[in-house]
Amino acid sequence: MPPGVSTASFGTTRSPVRGLYRLLVATTRVLRRPRTLARKAFWATLLIALLALGNVLVMQLLLRQSDNIAATLSLAGRMRMLSQQMTLRALAPRQDALGMSAQLQEQYADFESAHAALLHGGHTHGQPVQALAPGLQPSLQSLTEGWRQYRQALERLPSPPLQTPEQIREVMAAGDLLLVRTERLMEQLVQYADGVHQRARVSSLALFVLDMLLLALAYTLLVRRVLRPVRTLTTQCRDMAMGRYGTHTPLPMGDELGELAQALHRSSAQIATLLHDVARERDALAQMQAMFDGLTDNSVAGVYLLDESMHLVYANEQLARMLGYERQLLADRFPLARLFSPAVFDDVRVRVQDRLQGRLHSARYERTALRADGSSLEIEIFGTAMRLNGRPAVIGMMLDISQRKRAEASARRAALVYQNTTEAMVVTDAQGVVLDTNPAFTQVTGYAAHEIVGRRMNMLSSGRQSRAFYQAMWASLLESGKWSGDIWNRRKNGDDFVERLTISASYNEDGSVGCYIGLFADVTAQRRQEASIWHQAHHDHLTQLPNRQMFQQELERSMAQTRASGQSFALLFLDLDMFKEVNDTFGHDMGDELLCEVAHRLRGCVRASDKLARLGGDEFTLILHHLQQPQDAHAVCRKVLHALAQPYELMGGVVQISASAGVTYFPRDGQDGVALLKQADLAMYAAKNKGRNQFCEFVPAMEQEAQERRLLLRDLQQALDGGELTLHYQPIVDMHTGRTVKAEALLRWHHGVRGPVSPAQFVPLAEESGLIVPLGDWVFQEAARQLARWRAEIAPELEINVNVSPVQLQSSGPLAQPWLRHLQTLRLPPEALAIELTENVLMEADQDTSARLQALQSAGMQLALDDFGTGYSSLAYLKRLDIDYLKIDRSFVSQLTQGSEDNVLCQAIIVMAHQLGIRVVAEGVETREQHDILRAAGCDFGQGYWYCHPVSAEDFGARLREERAAVAEPQQPSPRPSAPSEALSL
Repeated sequence: MPPGVSTASFGTTRSPVRGLYRLLVATTRVLRRPRTLARKAFWATLLIALLALGNVLVMQLLLRQSDNIAATLSLAGRMRMLSQQMTLRALAPRQDALGMSAQLQEQYADFESAHAALLHGGHTHGQPVQALAPGLQPSLQSLTEGWRQYRQALERLPSPPLQTPEQIREVMAAGDLLLVRTERLMEQLVQYADGVHQRARVSSLALFVLDMLLLALAYTLLVRRVLRPVRTLTTQCRDMAMGRYGTHTPLPMGDELGELAQALHRSSAQIATLLHDVARERDALAQMQAMFDGLTDNSVAGVYLLDESMHLVYANEQLARMLGYERQLLADRFPLARLFSPAVFDDVRVRVQDRLQGRLHSARYERTALRADGSSLEIEIFGTAMRLNGRPAVIGMMLDISQRKRAEASARRAALVYQNTTEAMVVTDAQGVVLDTNPAFTQVTGYAAHEIVGRRMNMLSSGRQSRAFYQAMWASLLESGKWSGDIWNRRKNGDDFVERLTISASYNEDGSVGCYIGLFADVTAQRRQEASIWHQAHHDHLTQLPNRQMFQQELERSMAQTRASGQSFALLFLDLDMFKEVNDTFGHDMGDELLCEVAHRLRGCVRASDKLARLGGDEFTLILHHLQQPQDAHAVCRKVLHALAQPYELMGGVVQISASAGVTYFPRDGQDGVALLKQADLAMYAAKNKGRNQFCEFVPAMEQEAQERRLLLRDLQQALDGGELTLHYQPIVDMHTGRTVKAEALLRWHHGVRGPVSPAQFVPLAEESGLIVPLGDWVFQEAARQLARWRAEIAPELEINVNVSPVQLQSSGPLAQPWLRHLQTLRLPPEALAIELTENVLMEADQDTSARLQALQSAGMQLALDDFGTGYSSLAYLKRLDIDYLKIDRSFVSQLTQGSEDNVLCQAIIVMAHQLGIRVVAEGVETREQHDILRAAGCDFGQGYWYCHPVSAEDFGARLREERAAVAEPQQPSPRPSAPSEALSL
């Protein structure tokens, strides 16, 4: 054990903590009443430093104790290991007895050195060791006794192999005893270490509590000695800022804060005295200022003050408003020269100098000033000389006389206008007796002034206005003093004319009418022109019937009258049947003549109280009033339909058409005009669906059907976006080889809820809405993609027909270029696809449609004319568009037999087409007999259920593979069961 180190210090921390506590208590006593903030800060810093130093010392002490315990346990473990090694060396066979004895002696020395270090402390095996605590000394004494016995047993042991079993057992027993006692010492050391650690934790907690108490004490002193006085001083400063200078802070003069409080007390008293003096001076100045403000605070005159350098040093608010400047800018030595043009300022400067130099005391004159925005202002200037701070100055006023100047000019102009205006003017007294007229009055009426003055204005009356008209005019004059309107009067020569008259009353000061002033102009030609314009705007230029705009007004008026009278009326919506065909066949001139004749017949079918209108195209409406019951409209409907169905003898020949009508009733079917027109339109379409030349009344189910159409159209859009649409393909067979050489792409839609939807339902909807354009693009691209795969894998010569709607060709967007680019992407030749068109497309083709078709043909794409023979065909269309394929409509094929009329027609079509270089496809082939007849007639291709139904792309591909795998020798196709005609395709 090192000198000066006591075993009592091993594992205890109480004495240093007590010492540190006494030091902190002494420091607190010293800090109890510091005198200045600097000393307070110094002692607070010292206290924190002492706390930190005490924590470091205690932690160093605890770490040193932990190191001592670890060294002691390590030394005890070494003793245990040495005891085992000595036993092994003593019992092992020895070749070198001297060397082995030396090793044992060395281990004896190590063991005894470790024992001595544990007993007395010291430095062994490279580390310092403290002596064991008194509580562990008995275990060490027991270990010493065990060591003595173990060493004696080893020393009595002879060298092997002379050792007897009894000697070996003796050595083993002594070694076990030594090991047990060593283990017991180590266990006690571990228990002792646990106790030391427990005391260390308690000491650390006590130190933490002490630190918290000291910090709380320091915070309390900080609050009492610093923060609370600072808050008190802050409150006093805030009171002073709010004008409460009598507030005093009761702080002792012990430190800087106390001195600051005393300084604030003195400052507050001095400020209060100064404010009192300022208040007295302010009252005196306020009295003087009130007198000046009373003069300057007005809304009439601008007051100014001018120094000797002719700069404004004061301006009131009225002057600033009058000149358009900020008042502060004018009062800040604003140059007087900026208020006038250079020419005007030269005169103003002379007048101001006269007063500044004493030649004149005051002056009054008028000049034109300039506002801030550059505009002119007529002002009247008053100025008087005065002294300002001992220097000459001018004080005065400026008055805005622009209104007076304008009034004077206006009076002069009014006199000129009165004498020279082209509008007639007349002045009468309160009873209507003429007092004066202008020259234009004579020009309009023909009466000279001396002929009309002193007489009443009723001498101009034409007699067209009723007594009630004049009573209403005088009532308006008496009530409001004004009247304006058109009136018919008569000139001196007896001609009637329309004048636009405005009468205004001029009142005396007592409120009585002084006179009436009449201003009028001859508007006869203008009213005739307006009537013509109104008629053109509200009537159809072709039929002279009311147009859509006037119809809407009449409909609103009829609904208002019906609500007042309680009677109902019927709205009849008419659409001509087959008018478009007539217009396209015979030309627009014939169509216009037909529409005029229809309008003439409609006029003869209705009463004067009924309203007839043309909405546009071939659509007409009738409003039938005064219906006792809804069925009263049926007779009118039958009469109208019968009249319109009679033949029309026109310039180009005789034409016969019919009409379809829809009827709806107000207020039974709807409450507004939009709903009524929509319902009548739905009823009209229902009549067309019944076979035309009929009428139908609106029922709610029609609106439900329209809603269904809207929902179906919405679902179709979603189907296009969501991939619900597919293409089926129907083979087109070479009639001579039986091989499938072409196919027609047919659009199919399987609705998620409705199931399969027929193209006859959704294709017309798509065409009406314009959705057919993206839908057709998708069909073309999908068919081209599938064709490219089949041509590459199965049939290199296969061709596909794609149906194209007229709406696609008539749309404004591009068509040919995107399709051709798509074919280039697929590396597909354009001649591999054929576009199928109907005859109506060719007939209605405009310049843009023809250009699109020619662009496709120029690129190599083929054209096929579908449903040939069902429309108004013309060979000129076939020649103009260079048709590649002509498809005979299924209506000619379905009843085809030997010797039938259809057979003759088919043969004629085939011969005609071949003469024109057009190949023929027969649609709707369903029997072997039809196939044989058409083949014998020279038909090129066949399409129908007898060959194959429309199938999916997978099934069509399988059919192609089967044909390619079959024998090359052509075979007749096997008959198929007949079935109804296939569904419409896109």
